[in-house]
Amino acid sequence: MPRSIRVGSAVALSLLGLTLATPRLVAQTADEIVARNIAARGGAAKFQAVQSLKQTAHLKIQGMTATLTIYAKRPNLSRQEMNLAGAIVIAAFDGTNAWGVNPMTGQTSPQMLSGGQADQVRRQADFDPPLLDYKSKGTKLELVGNVPGPAGTTLVHLRMTDRAGTAVQVYLDGQTALETKIVADGPTGPVETALSDYRDVNGIKMPFAIKTTAGGVVAADMTVDTIQFDVPMPPTLFTMPGKL
Repeated sequence: MPRSIRVGSAVALSLLGLTLATPRLVAQTADEIVARNIAARGGAAKFQAVQSLKQTAHLKIQGMTATLTIYAKRPNLSRQEMNLAGAIVIAAFDGTNAWGVNPMTGQTSPQMLSGGQADQVRRQADFDPPLLDYKSKGTKLELVGNVPGPAGTTLVHLRMTDRAGTAVQVYLDGQTALETKIVADGPTGPVETALSDYRDVNGIKMPFAIKTTAGGVVAADMTVDTIQFDVPMPPTLFTMPGKL
């Protein structure tokens, strides 16, 4: 599932335009490409001014229809609630601990998460996009190069490696500099998240279509319905019930 503000159109170009653009993309450094991406999304100042986010969406997952509500608050508070066949699945991070509820597996009361589950929820709680101020987060960035994209487009491939050594492949549109695909290692193989239908929300470009594929099979196909910034959220929203 997508997270916070990070978490986000095909452009028809002539052959001449593509030919002229390609050398310019190759010559860019990783930091120049990141600067283009942040500017295309709305700019660092716009992102950093946002203090909270509420997002609602509907999606198809495992052959069923679900709704999703995401709450996120700076710097790293998050809560995701998914209504799947009447069961409310919750994954949250209170700034220190990850916890959740999952009636689909028989877990009907809130419990602390550990291991890989906790790590995933913790990573998703980072409020800003991963490319914004990536160095201050201890993330290493490598420019892998240009690769062919859909419909004759060119994608810029970046490899991000966090402090824990976890690598994520990020692909930006060569013309718009917006994220189009993110690939991470999953328990059974690569998990690919495709981002599209970017729309302007208070001066920030956000993706309204998000499709996740695992093992070549679509795991979730999500359409964002609403995104609201700076919605009041009490800290208790992110705290596990019963936890002092």
